[in-house]
Amino acid sequence: MKQWFEERLHLSKGLASLFDHPVPKRSSFLDYLGFATLFALINQAVTGILLATVYTPSAEGAYASIKLIQATPVGNLVRSLHSWGANFMVVLIVLHLLRVFYEGAYKRPRELTWVMGVVLLIGTLGLAFTGYLLPWDQEGYWATVVGSAMAGYVPLIGNFLVEFLRKGAQVTGTTLTFFYSVHMLMLPALILLAFVPHFFFVLRQGMACTDELGEAKKRGEDVSENSLPFWPNVAFRMILVVIFVGAAMWILAAVYPKGLGAPADVLNKSHYIPEPAWYFFGIYQMLKYFPGYLDVLAMVGLPLIFFIVLFALPWLDRNPSRKPRKRPVALSVAGVLVVGLVLLTYQGMASVPKALADNGVIAHPSFKKDIEPVFQNQCLTCHGSANNYLLDSYADVTKIDVIPGNPDGSKLIQKLEGTVKPQMPIGKEPLSPDQIKTIRNWIQDGAKNN
Repeated sequence: MKQWFEERLHLSKGLASLFDHPVPKRSSFLDYLGFATLFALINQAVTGILLATVYTPSAEGAYASIKLIQATPVGNLVRSLHSWGANFMVVLIVLHLLRVFYEGAYKRPRELTWVMGVVLLIGTLGLAFTGYLLPWDQEGYWATVVGSAMAGYVPLIGNFLVEFLRKGAQVTGTTLTFFYSVHMLMLPALILLAFVPHFFFVLRQGMACTDELGEAKKRGEDVSENSLPFWPNVAFRMILVVIFVGAAMWILAAVYPKGLGAPADVLNKSHYIPEPAWYFFGIYQMLKYFPGYLDVLAMVGLPLIFFIVLFALPWLDRNPSRKPRKRPVALSVAGVLVVGLVLLTYQGMASVPKALADNGVIAHPSFKKDIEPVFQNQCLTCHGSANNYLLDSYADVTKIDVIPGNPDGSKLIQKLEGTVKPQMPIGKEPLSPDQIKTIRNWIQDGAKNN
């Protein structure tokens, strides 16, 4: 049987490249963060498949199906493992990326290995983000509302991107079904397409820590005193890392099981404070240090530059050395960025993020750019196309409650300010004074459809 498979698949060469190579004695457990990330991915795949056998991807059935899953100890543990596994996977892949950067392992000949790793990072963040909504509770719903609103800051196509992500102006059951398909089909396919070449490159090129040994062997030097065989010595270390990560995951899932909050309430009658997922807290905290007109830089510009630099790093870094002590500038810049992001994330978790919708008073607002987004975010849940009292188009907004040139006489302003009860929007925090003043200015300018 072994010979039959060998003739067709030539497995021995692949296994030899994996098991029959020496590794420096100085290698540390940090070198195996990639293997730990793979274990976390396998955990997510297994627990995700188990959850999918019970989960109902609709606004009517999602919350009830999660309650059904949590009704049994096994189901509760599986969901908790999936939730904690998502956090582990985000943290592990970031640590793995930082370790690779520190070792300079993105340099020639491993440029494509690094690029595929960045794609895996993006796919992992996408999985974490799309999975947040699926329980259809208050936490997931409002985190998705806030997170998807970030796309609105992209110049020119912001509104299109928000509506594409939400499949409409608001987060609805259609959004949930779309996120489920992305979470279960599209992103796993992306991760698989990136992981296969990533793993193949690692097998063919070996770990970066083995390069010095390989060069010494080519020179005819005896490397036995400075190295360990991968099997069984180094493989045992990798297994220990997996056992440690798995044990931590199981302990946290058992001691701190994932809870389920109140069902998603689009009217937010309980005044739940919307917050993004924890991995967006750094960006939201950074918004506090930017004036309103520079929010687009914090929300779009800096993250875009960051990922462009990540992809292009092997070609941007011209320093031929991989040794950390010979790369002080690159490591110093990376260190400042990491410390800054960690501090911003910590601060963001301990404070209320800056509200996305409040961009200051606009003296001469545009309906499309400045007024319509407020109605989309705050009003269309009750006053959308499925209801009798509409606010989902310019004609609907202006035909009843707006008197051009007369904001004080416009019923819209009276409702928003609360002089005519009930104050709108019902079940949500009132619009900020800056938002109301901006709408007043738009009406004062003639309520134009601009």
